[in-house]
Amino acid sequence: MVERTPALKYEFIEPQEQLASVDFKFVENFLKITGRTQLGWHYITDLTWIYRQIKFWPKGLRVLDAGGGGGPVQFLLSELGFEVTNVDMVLKKPPLAYQRRYGTKYERFPSHVTTDYAQLLEAAPPTTVLARLKQQISCWSMITEARAWRYESVHDTWRRQNNLNGQPAQLNWCVGNLCHMPEFPAKSFDAVVSLSAIEHIPITSLSQALQEIHRIVKPQGYWAVTTSGTEQPATWLHEPSQGYCFSENDLVGFFGAIPACQQEPHKVLSNYHNCTYLKDNLAKFYKLSGKYGMPWGHWSPQYIPVGLSQ
Repeated sequence: MVERTPALKYEFIEPQEQLASVDFKFVENFLKITGRTQLGWHYITDLTWIYRQIKFWPKGLRVLDAGGGGGPVQFLLSELGFEVTNVDMVLKKPPLAYQRRYGTKYERFPSHVTTDYAQLLEAAPPTTVLARLKQQISCWSMITEARAWRYESVHDTWRRQNNLNGQPAQLNWCVGNLCHMPEFPAKSFDAVVSLSAIEHIPITSLSQALQEIHRIVKPQGYWAVTTSGTEQPATWLHEPSQGYCFSENDLVGFFGAIPACQQEPHKVLSNYHNCTYLKDNLAKFYKLSGKYGMPWGHWSPQYIPVGLSQ
C-alpha cells in the first residue's frame, strides 16, 4: 500500500495573534534569558507560531531543521526533548558549549558542493589587526571554557523557571544542500522545522529541495515551517534579503499546500506595518546595512511571514 502524504496547510502569520498568546511569553523568555534577541525582524512571531505547533508533538521525535544555521529553533527543540539534525550549507565546527550541552556532532556531507549563495553567507576573514586579535582570543581554552560554563548556567536557569524536567536531547550539525542529501535514507525523520530559510533556495531548485525533504521525512510526519509570502498575485524576489516571497498560487503550486483558514493577506501585511512591538525591538544589525529584510533599519515590511504545517 502506498502511503499518502497529507496536504500541508498554509497560513499568513498574524503578528498580534502571536504576541497576545501565552506561547509568545514562553518564547520571548527563552530568547531573552539565553541571549538570542538580535534576530530577524519577524523571527519572534515565526518562532512563536512554530512553538504553537511543536508543543503538541510527542517528545523524542527525530526532527530535521532545514537550513537552521545558527538560528534559535534547534536549541529550543533540543531543550524540549527533540533530537534535532540541522542541515545547512554554512556551518562551522560547533562551539564547546554546544558539544557539552547537546553532544553536538559535526559532519560535512561528501555530497555537498559549495554554491554561490553559500559563499555569500560565509563570514569574511578578519582584516584588521584588532579583528584578528579578537578571533585569536576567542579560541583560547580559558575563554571557551568560560563560555561553555555560562551557556550551561543560563539554559539551566531558563529550564528551572519553566519547570522543565529531564535533559536536552541530541543536536547534530550537517553541512549539506537541502536539494541533495543522499546520506539520509528515506523516512529518516519524524518531523521538519524551518525558520525563514526555504525562501532563500533558488526558485529553479525549490521543487527539488521540497522533494528531497519529503523523501527523508516520513509521509505522516509533522511540519512546522515558516517562509515568506506576498499579497501580490505573483511570487517575487526581495532583493535585500535575497528571499522569494511566495504568492498564494505558488504556496499551492510549489508546496502543495491548502489554506488553513480564510485570510486577507494585505490586511496581515498592514498589521505588520502597525506592529509596535516588532518595530521597537528591531535588531541593531539592520541599521548597519542595506541588506537583509529591513534595509538600514527603516520599518517597512515588504513581505508576509507564512507558516506551513502538517
